[in-house]
Amino acid sequence: MLDLKEQMLQISSPDVKQHIEGIMDASPTSRFDFHVTTELPNVYVYLIEDNSLEDYSSFHVFSYDYVGQDYSFHCFPVKQMHRMHEFILKTNLD
Repeated sequence: MLDLKEQMLQISSPDVKQHIEGIMDASPTSRFDFHVTTELPNVYVYLIEDNSLEDYSSFHVFSYDYVGQDYSFHCFPVKQMHRMHEFILKTNLD
């Protein structure tokens, strides 16, 4: 398993890297899990932040392509992600 610094090398967008570093720097007591998926032309970056001291868990989602510098970002509480997953299962979507 790659550590976070090695995984960050997979991200070609400097703006996304900077955003992630800002999240991580702002919460030094959090534990982070990280995953990058490429589905050309898009790159998806998933960052789970778990902070047991402050009692929260967040799911950060980034998406960008190789065309420009723009990227999208969304952040959800992990509990909300579970609800979204349940809703998707109920609709029988793949």
